[in-house]
Amino acid sequence: MLAVPLLASSTSGSALPRPVRGEPEAPSWLSAAIEGQSICVGSTVVSAGELGDVLYYRSATDERGEVSVGYYAFFSEERPWGNNWLTWTVLPALAVDLVYTHGLLVGPGIQRVAYGKGDVEGFRIVYSVGEDGRLAVERGVADRGDHSEVRLDRADLLSIDPERPTVYSRWWSHQLGGQGAGPGDLVSRRCYGPGEILPLPADVALDFRLDRRAGPARVVPAELLRQPASPRQGDQDLALRPSVAL
Repeated sequence: MLAVPLLASSTSGSALPRPVRGEPEAPSWLSAAIEGQSICVGSTVVSAGELGDVLYYRSATDERGEVSVGYYAFFSEERPWGNNWLTWTVLPALAVDLVYTHGLLVGPGIQRVAYGKGDVEGFRIVYSVGEDGRLAVERGVADRGDHSEVRLDRADLLSIDPERPTVYSRWWSHQLGGQGAGPGDLVSRRCYGPGEILPLPADVALDFRLDRRAGPARVVPAELLRQPASPRQGDQDLALRPSVAL
């Protein structure tokens, strides 16, 4: 009985995506603007899991000219240990870890079977485009701790840093729809800049089953997940598809 979960665990690969090698494409002006817009990911609580080195994205432009960018943040694991009541009371955290995370502490748990390896959290930011081609934050969407979506106003996204939109978690499970925090309330924060914000490769989308997780990051229908991650030269039909409504 243990052979199947152990085999699944040993063949599932790294819990964080590997950097893409090869010669990058020349970005369009919009891709360059998206990849040049620094984004920060943080947390108000200490939790398990290493945050990946790359923030992947997909984008779409709607009929009003607003640009929706869905970002994918990758964590190495999703475990209940940290600064939370589950850990303080020990047994609840152990029970969750025993079933949800690791399956009797040897094989993959419910989380891995249901959603895939690692932990992928998605969020979406809608930008307006100025006459100079610069992006301006308008609003966003992310998940709460109960996996319901929450709308993030411009003030929410810029409450930590007025220059760099910041999404953050208040939960051990890393959902990034936190609200109400100020600059001194985060215990961790990582900011991504040029070279660290990259179009989502199709193989990563398939490998991490992104057609069925990280819902707030989805800016195009699931059947288009095999398409290029961002509008490039010649991809105007994809760029002009309506983004998911907020």
